[in-house]
Amino acid sequence: MNEREYDRINNEGGEGYNPYREEKKRKEFEAHKEWTKTRAGRKDAIYTDLERKDCSIARECGTYNQAEIDGLRAQLAEIEAEEEAEFIAAWPLETTKARRVDWNNFIRSIMDSNGRISPDKSREIYRRQGQQGWTMDDLKKAVKHHNL
Repeated sequence: MNEREYDRINNEGGEGYNPYREEKKRKEFEAHKEWTKTRAGRKDAIYTDLERKDCSIARECGTYNQAEIDGLRAQLAEIEAEEEAEFIAAWPLETTKARRVDWNNFIRSIMDSNGRISPDKSREIYRRQGQQGWTMDDLKKAVKHHNL
């Protein structure tokens, strides 16, 4: 029996207690709790707090607190500095050069005689990025970091 059938039979079509819905809510809550422990989850929570605390409504209501906002921005900067340090550690100069050569050879191999990439070949770019674990944006960032 699924959620819809349970409501139709036991709740007479209404929205009463439904064990399926409760289990779904519990699983979503657990997943959200785990996600907030990740770096992306922490950043999202900080951005949400900043939106709530650094807005015109907070200024009008008198709940605006610059010290709290500065603290949130400092936490955000700390997380971004961690991300940047990990990125730099994962992309040393020799790795960047090797990946750049590999990527350029791959792109040249899928180009047609006019130097264009057809739509069916462009799918190969996304597939390749997924397989290799890094994206063209990562490569661009590393090239810029190393001034290549």
